[in-house]
Amino acid sequence: MSPTPMPFAPKPPSPEDVVPISLSTISAAPPNGADDNTKYPCEISVSKVSVPGFVCKGQLLFEDNFNSNLEKGKVWTTEIMFPGEPDFPFNVYLNDRNLRVRNGMLKIRPVTLESKYGEDYVTQSLDLTSRCTGTVGTDQCGRESFGPQILPPIITAKVTTRNRFNFMYGRVEVRAKMPVGDWLVPLIQLEPHDHTYGVRNYASGVLRVACAKGNAEYYKKLQGGPIMCDTEPYRSTHLKEKIGYEQWANHFHIYSLEWRPDGISLSVDGEKYGEVNAGSGFSEDAKKLNVTAASQWLKGTFMAPFDQMFYISIGLNVGGLHEFPDSPTKPWKDRATKAMLNFWAAKEQWFPTWYEDTSQLEVDYVKVYAL
Repeated sequence: MSPTPMPFAPKPPSPEDVVPISLSTISAAPPNGADDNTKYPCEISVSKVSVPGFVCKGQLLFEDNFNSNLEKGKVWTTEIMFPGEPDFPFNVYLNDRNLRVRNGMLKIRPVTLESKYGEDYVTQSLDLTSRCTGTVGTDQCGRESFGPQILPPIITAKVTTRNRFNFMYGRVEVRAKMPVGDWLVPLIQLEPHDHTYGVRNYASGVLRVACAKGNAEYYKKLQGGPIMCDTEPYRSTHLKEKIGYEQWANHFHIYSLEWRPDGISLSVDGEKYGEVNAGSGFSEDAKKLNVTAASQWLKGTFMAPFDQMFYISIGLNVGGLHEFPDSPTKPWKDRATKAMLNFWAAKEQWFPTWYEDTSQLEVDYVKVYAL
């Protein structure tokens, strides 16, 4: 059974109607203008969702166990585009053999562009306009190689609930298995729907539920939490880490992020490893580090930019800028004009670390609960 949005009626239903009755149940806070004396069959949650209705405390708002194709439920949007700023990963998102739902698992694995289009295709052009989910007419939907500027040499995938399920405040729970392989960046996160505080450089924030990069030097390090700037030092200021006894890719784990009006908590397998308190807001510290968007956050609550609707995003990136600090073992420099070309030229170094069965991001289920 596939997840299907099931909005609740604006007027209070009977108590049994409040119980989730499918793999995906979406409900919302009391409608604007509702009578304050309206009787509800439960205690109302501070969580909000993007459909009419109301939300009860602790209610299951969304669940997908990936027991059927993504297209059947029509909840997930499969991105088809070239991702760009602010991290400029070395991949293109396509809906191809690299994206599968099998045996109750969502699986995303990296494959080379050449494996689909032929040898040396990185020096050609690729037009995705007819099926692009990005902004048509921009380099999100079409690219042409020019000199050292080659096409992204890797195909990966990304799925989101952007068009069907958005929420504010709640607890996200994802059972997943991380990939192993150099320069792989698995991303299980929440992204802003409206970019209220700005589009560029994570001005409107992103919430990482879990990320454990594929390189041997990183794969025991789990990261989660808010990102509000593309570059250091503020990019990782509020990210929390947990060093595992073994690599996170060895087994499935349950990754959780609780997003509240006053802060964010991070857990893995029921063990809390990080807490981010909003305090009097994020803008003051961000201003000290010259974060441009910091002044915009003053227009919101103390939780700004995390006081808006966000959606679930699951994807796999490769390389790019900002994710990996420059080092002698890294084949590209972040600020180099030939960064992607240098990455591709070093294929013999990193490609042997990729395996079909272990270099894929696997997701067993995704759940969102109201606070």
